[in-house]
Parts: sequence; structure tokens; C-alpha cells
Amino acid sequence: MRSNYLKESMHKLLVLMAAVMITNTVGAQTSVESTGIAVSEGSELFNKKQPQQIDHLRNRIRPFGHTLFGGGFSASETLGLNSDYVVGVGDKVAVRIWGATAYDQVQVVDSQGNIFIPDVGPVKLGGVKNSNVNGTVKAAIARVYTNDVEVYTNLITAQSASVYVTGYVHKPGKYSGMPSSSVLNFIDKAGGIDEASGSFRKIEILRNSKTIAVVDLYDFIRNGLIPDVVLKDGDAIVVKPLMHTVYVDGDAAKPNRFEFTSDTITGSDVIDLSSPLAGVTHAAISQVRAGEGVFEYLPLAQFKQRVIGDGDMVSFRSDVNEKNISVNIAGTFNGASAITVSRRATLRQVLDLVEVDPELSAYESIYIKRKSIASRQKIAIEDSLKRLESEYYTAPSSTDSESRIRVQEANLISEFVKKVSRIEPQGTLVVVASKGVADIVLENDDTIFIPRRSPSVLVTGEVRLPRAFLWEKGVSVNSYISRAGGYSSNANRGNVLLVKQDGRVISAGNTPVEAGDELLILPKAPTKNLQLAASITDILYKIAVATRVALSI
Repeated sequence: MRSNYLKESMHKLLVLMAAVMITNTVGAQTSVESTGIAVSEGSELFNKKQPQQIDHLRNRIRPFGHTLFGGGFSASETLGLNSDYVVGVGDKVAVRIWGATAYDQVQVVDSQGNIFIPDVGPVKLGGVKNSNVNGTVKAAIARVYTNDVEVYTNLITAQSASVYVTGYVHKPGKYSGMPSSSVLNFIDKAGGIDEASGSFRKIEILRNSKTIAVVDLYDFIRNGLIPDVVLKDGDAIVVKPLMHTVYVDGDAAKPNRFEFTSDTITGSDVIDLSSPLAGVTHAAISQVRAGEGVFEYLPLAQFKQRVIGDGDMVSFRSDVNEKNISVNIAGTFNGASAITVSRRATLRQVLDLVEVDPELSAYESIYIKRKSIASRQKIAIEDSLKRLESEYYTAPSSTDSESRIRVQEANLISEFVKKVSRIEPQGTLVVVASKGVADIVLENDDTIFIPRRSPSVLVTGEVRLPRAFLWEKGVSVNSYISRAGGYSSNANRGNVLLVKQDGRVISAGNTPVEAGDELLILPKAPTKNLQLAASITDILYKIAVATRVALSI
């Protein structure tokens, strides 16, 4: 079941859905010329913005570097020929001598750390770096054969090192490998990093419980850099938990989940790692805030300066059609939370594309949040504050006691002005009229809000026990206020507002209360100056209309 204007366009919606299914590829676009609406379909990320859908898409986007651990490193074990490798017991060394004497044998380093060369005796190699083995053997031989002797040595095998691999890997455990093998070999043997929870950017190498190196695999993937560490028995490789992430989809060379070491992530950081394709003009940002999907559609230049939150999803778009605008859908509905439409598109045309569940959605009470209206509301409140300050500071004091009261009020008004200055209006545009929803032309970045059907009435503001009550037919405004403990001592009993689900804010009076309504009891002005009190009351009313909040003072 849908609202009438949704029913009338069902056929049109089915045509659009069929077209979307055919062209659901990156960069594809479907248009419905009969309605003047162009819906950019791009990738799934751009279309599905409900919290559960965002979570689903997050799980499908693979992390940057996910192809590293497919067994390639563990299958190509590195021999212990690293120049910094320290010779140990059991290592094999090829020794070749020619000139005054001849000798060509492979020696094994014994339990004392020595090899034995005939006519020369034991030569201490245990604890010697691979790069110094040849010089050490040559020096020992030179003590016996002082002239005409050449020496060549080669460390041909090395003892394996047992290293612990733990943290966020698939198979934590103790693994053997060549000491000069890289961290990648050992992590690969442990089944690789757990993509859901492990970090590709913070891998610690511990020796005797102290960190001796930190590996950032992004440095390896992008620049081929990795710490040159010779591992020893008992060392531990610890993959730390996943840090701040951003998911990238759309027109990008690397559509992956990216991890960031900094708490603050900017759009420029995301661009640097994901490499958007040539021609990208916009970025769509999907977020989950307080359990609701939130969407922004920004030009690339503006996106670069934008701070991106942990877990946000970014879809890069090539939107060269300046005739289109972006419209957001919020509240209780099914489907995409943002679509791109023609600048000529009207509210009803967009609503034709929105599916609602009439048992959950109060579709008859929709309203629009418009940034241009929010800006005008903000200006109106700021102008009222300026008048308030002007009226207050110019008000005369006839006695010393009144002057003292004015000083106290000045502090109160100063705090009030500071509090009001932080208010951000919603920019609510009421579109429901007696004949139904007004078919107005939409503006860029409008948010169409579809409230959730509510069985309650919220009483808030200057009452003793602000709370919600189940709606009952015929219960009056005063009855709901009584159930909330009655008016507080700071209540302005003559200024009780009724906020309707469709965005209207009206004087409560004897107006019937409906399910989903909210009662706002505004505070009284803390001054005996009638002109000043009128100004404060006016500002409180404007704030209530702009924000649906009864500001306390």
C-alpha cells in the first residue's frame, strides 16, 4: 500500500527499476525523460545507503593489500644469505683455500661456535655476521700461512628460526623459517592477516618483549619498502587491530577499504591512496550516524578539504552534467538514500521513486530540510540577538538597585547569546497542505524526510518530568503536561507549542493532539524589562520553530 501519488506512478517506477537492473555498472546512468528525472546508478554504494545496506557493502569491499597473502611468500622461502645474518651453531660454511696450501670442504659450525681447518685449527664463526665470515677465516689462515694464500668462504645454509606469529592473523602459532626471511613469509605461513579486524599498517616485531621494528605494508605495496630485520628464535610478529578505515567505490583505480594511521582523515588522504580515475568530478560520502544513513555529494575540490569519518564510504563519480542536482532521502523508507535528478524535478516526481511501508512510515507527514531555509533562519536568529543586545545595553536604570539587577541580567543575557549562537536550524520546509503534498521544484542537496509512524506523544521543555506517553484519543494538551509532572517554575505557560510530524510548529491552545506530536513548553524570559522580555520570547519562539527544541535559559 502506498500514498495516492505513489500508486499513480507505479508503472513508471517499474520501468525505471528494470532499466537500473540492466545498467547497474560503474558509470552507467538511467534517465526517465517523461518525468525529467535522471537517476545516476553508478555502483551499489551510490544507490544503497540504509545502515544495514552500508554494512553489507562494507563487507564486500576488500582491504587494500588483500592479495598479498595467497601463499606466494611462504612458498618461496629465502635462504639465510642476508649480510646481517649472524652465524650460529649448525650453520654450514663452504671454505676454499688455494696457493701455498689447498683445501675445499663444507664445514658445520660446532656446538662451540667453531669450524675446524686442518693445519690452522678452530676458527670462531659463531656470532659473526655473514658479511664478516670471509675476513674472519682469512685472518685465521694468515696467522699460519703468511704468504701466497687465497681464501673464499660462502655461507650455504643457515639454521631456521622459530618465530611466533600472533595478533589478528588467521592461524596464530609458532613457525620456522630462515632468519633473513621477511615478515611477509611468516605472516603468509600464518594464513595471512584477518581482513575483518587486522591491521595492514601496524605490525610489530618483538624481541624480549620489546618492539624492535614496526612494519607498514602500505610502504611495501606502494614503494617496495620493508624493514630489514634478521629474525631470531623466540621473536614475535604481532599484527595489531585494524585502525581507522574508509571504504572506496566507484570511479577509482583502487576500490578498496583503506586504513589510516591518523585520527584525522581528509578527502585528500583518501584521493592519494585510492587514485580516482581521470574525469572524476564529485565524491559521494555515505555515513551511519546515530543509526541513520547520512549522505553528502560534494565536488572533488570541496571533498579534498572535507574531514572523513572512521567507517565512512566514498564513491567517486564523473558527473559532468551540470543540469543535475542531488536529493537526499531520510527517515523511514526502503531503497536509496540519495539520487541524482534533473534541476526541473519536483517533489512528487522523486517520491514516485521512493518505496515506503505504510505501517512504519508516516508518509502523509513528509517534509523537506532545505539548506537555503536553514541559512535564512540562522540569519533571522542572529539579527534578533543583535537587537536583543542593543535593547538591553541601551535600557536605562533609574535606581542603584536596578543597576545591580541589570549587571546580573547582563551576565545571563551574555550566556544566552553564546548558547543561541551555537544553534543550527534544520531549515524545515512544510510541504503538506489540505490538498496533499505540494508539488514543489526541489533544490540541490534538499533532504526529503519521511517520519517514522509513532504511537507516542513527547512532552519536553519546561516540565518537571520530560518524557513520552502513549497517545490516547481525546487527551488534551493540559492532560499530557500534567502527566509530565506539570509546568516547571521556569515555564512560560502562555507559550506552549505543538510540533507536528509534518514539520509544522503551532500554538498548542485547544488543538487536538495526534500520535507522533511533540509538546514544547518554552521558558519565560528572566527579566522584568517588558521590552527585553518580548525580545527574548521572540528568539525562543524562532529557535523552537527552526530546531524543534525548547532552549532552556
